[in-house]
Amino acid sequence: MSSVTLLLKSIVSYVLILFYNLQVLFGLGLLFIFKNKSEFWEPKPRPDPPKNLTDKEHGDHKFIEVNGIRLHYVEKGDKSKPLMLFVHGFPEFWYSWRHQLKEFSKDYWCIALDMRGYNESDKPKGIENYSIDCMTSDIREVVRKLDREKFILVCHDWGSVIGWHYVTKHMDTIEKYICMGAPSLPVINRMIHSSWKQFRMSWYVFFFQMPWLPETSVRLFDMKSLDFIGHNSTEVTKDDIEVYKHVFGKEGALTGPINYYRANFSFNKEFDIPKPDKFAPGLYLLGEHDLYISKGSGPLLQKEFKNLEFKVVAKANHFCQQDKPKEVNEMMREFLSQKY
Repeated sequence: MSSVTLLLKSIVSYVLILFYNLQVLFGLGLLFIFKNKSEFWEPKPRPDPPKNLTDKEHGDHKFIEVNGIRLHYVEKGDKSKPLMLFVHGFPEFWYSWRHQLKEFSKDYWCIALDMRGYNESDKPKGIENYSIDCMTSDIREVVRKLDREKFILVCHDWGSVIGWHYVTKHMDTIEKYICMGAPSLPVINRMIHSSWKQFRMSWYVFFFQMPWLPETSVRLFDMKSLDFIGHNSTEVTKDDIEVYKHVFGKEGALTGPINYYRANFSFNKEFDIPKPDKFAPGLYLLGEHDLYISKGSGPLLQKEFKNLEFKVVAKANHFCQQDKPKEVNEMMREFLSQKY
């Protein structure tokens, strides 16, 4: 990339960051003027965990020390069975895998992580502590501490961004992998630059680069923005949304998660995906009605990751594993049952 091209991309990126943040500020200003100000700033107190969150049917809550931090996870299933590790996205935590924990713990030792910065896991300060290499290393160390050489990796959204990076660096530890709802950093970066549709769908990535304002905007009107997790869904209930609002309504609960965007999106940088010698079987799932990632990501990923299947989850939103759990579980079962 020439220095002129690099400079132009930097200028365009900063202009877009400023544009989207001013746009959001303008919209919030109008809301502040015309809406009930008493409901504007702070979410309502939720000191007690919702019953859905503490239901013992989900599994056992445990902690593990890796890379100098403590990660929380939920475990369900027989330890003598193959390990299936679940990595959530934004704005989620281990709870987003509740349907899969129930289903796959029959045949696997299931571990659903709270990634660094989320829920009950440690929240190190500093954007540099949320680089994709940090999270990739966390997963590698978790698997080592669980004393497994190979495992099945299941990811969604930011978990998938991390998952793609993980399999390129540690493909030798992967039996099979399933990524949902997000491509790799190199692919999404390429799509933002080359696809007008994906560029428009990715506006929030630019917005999240600013300090303070993204966290504040998510908290407004009792965190109404979190309702989008259940967008047009019959499976995600109001009680489920209350679980997310309880977790992300806590002071400082949003900075770590949004730092994932701040630390890893460089719009003036080109990424190269390492090429493993051998590709484990992979499956990429995308909701038919995903509002954030276009279907063009599937063929692009198949060019980069050999031995990868791509399937669209019919009528599903971005949070397909929660919106259409039965269909997603069936797709996962079919993929995992295949012999390679």
